[in-house]
Amino acid sequence: MIEKLVIHRFRGIREGVLDDIGKVNFLIGPNNSGKSAILELLYLSGVSGRPCHLIMESADPSAFAATTTLQYDFLEEEPLPRLRMRHKESAAAEEKRSAAALTTEGSLAFSLKKLPPEYPLRNFVLAPFLDELDKRPKAFSEQDRHLISLFRLEKQTGIPQAMIPPLFPAQGIRAEQTTWHYLWEPEWVYRWEQKQALDHLAIWAASGTLPDAANVLLFDFHTAAQHFTKNFFQRAYPIPDWYEKIAARFRRVFPELKDATVDINDAPEGQEGKAGYVRPPGQTPLMIDHFGDGARHAFKVLTALITLCEFVDEEHPGLFLWEDPELFMHPATLARLLDEVMALIAEKPIQLFVTTQSLELLAWLVKYLEQAPQIASDRMRTFRLDLVEGTLQVHPFIGKGISGWFRFFGDPRLSGEDEMASPLSYLLAEREVA
Repeated sequence: MIEKLVIHRFRGIREGVLDDIGKVNFLIGPNNSGKSAILELLYLSGVSGRPCHLIMESADPSAFAATTTLQYDFLEEEPLPRLRMRHKESAAAEEKRSAAALTTEGSLAFSLKKLPPEYPLRNFVLAPFLDELDKRPKAFSEQDRHLISLFRLEKQTGIPQAMIPPLFPAQGIRAEQTTWHYLWEPEWVYRWEQKQALDHLAIWAASGTLPDAANVLLFDFHTAAQHFTKNFFQRAYPIPDWYEKIAARFRRVFPELKDATVDINDAPEGQEGKAGYVRPPGQTPLMIDHFGDGARHAFKVLTALITLCEFVDEEHPGLFLWEDPELFMHPATLARLLDEVMALIAEKPIQLFVTTQSLELLAWLVKYLEQAPQIASDRMRTFRLDLVEGTLQVHPFIGKGISGWFRFFGDPRLSGEDEMASPLSYLLAEREVA
């Protein structure tokens, strides 16, 4: 389980620390406070599982065992193109990417022109990893030139001092005890005040245990709007009683669909991928995308998470990253969906991070914590985030701490001059007058 993040120049975060992370973590705060950035950072961390070697001729030692981005994530989507799409980068721009040269040996040779000539990462190589079974290198491809902008070093000594941000030793981060990530695609690097070589790289360290790279599930607005890929379906279809498990959870979220069955089949009219279908008793199946947006969101979340639960174990833990669960959801439906999600992950080695702007979700959390939760309250965290001139500010609530804040201070999403923006503030004010 990831326990701590120390961040140097990732997206809008110039520097930041997220510490004492739990099994279940809710990220709240105003717009542009770093919530989505942390979700994307965790996603890139998690899917970096393809073994390779980092070679820096100007460093001593010159070679390190490393990993880089898998070709596909849990939903069988390409990680970096998926994130680029979130930020509206055109397909044409992506096709022009050529940050690396593909060598005859199947290595990727990078030249980062903005770095000084003597800097260790000005010129470096990611070399294919020798497969222990067939003794043949798993060579990189021409496509990889456009899809790889990151490598990960895990618990190693000898990292050149020039590659270590000052924030890391100040936070007690040691290379031999931590997993380090380096990302050089400019769109992901905090772009202001780039005064030193390190400032042209996004670098972060993750303490604890990272998930199995094949078991990283990112669910966002785009996922809710898309069909499942055929490759995802082919992995999931052999799961015993897969349809029945999806239907049972889905019916509990939508009691009005009692006795409905589900199916996943080809998308209609020649569309790519697989679509979900719901069959109410005595009626013809209806594609889930023809239901309301809330039903479509819930169906796809449950399908993906139920599938993830079948692939994880203690040696292959999972990571579920869920952006804005409240999208399209009625508060009562949202509460039932959250109940199902918590029940699914309670006994599974799956760590959950949720970003939200929803007061209803936080009210559900308070109620969940004050009952007899399936997940112990001391394993749950709520982090209120803010960004001040690029510095991530974090106010943590451990377990039931979020309940006390509600009672004594009101809406935990807000502070200072924003306090009266919440309907909760008016309600509390009326109670004081009464």
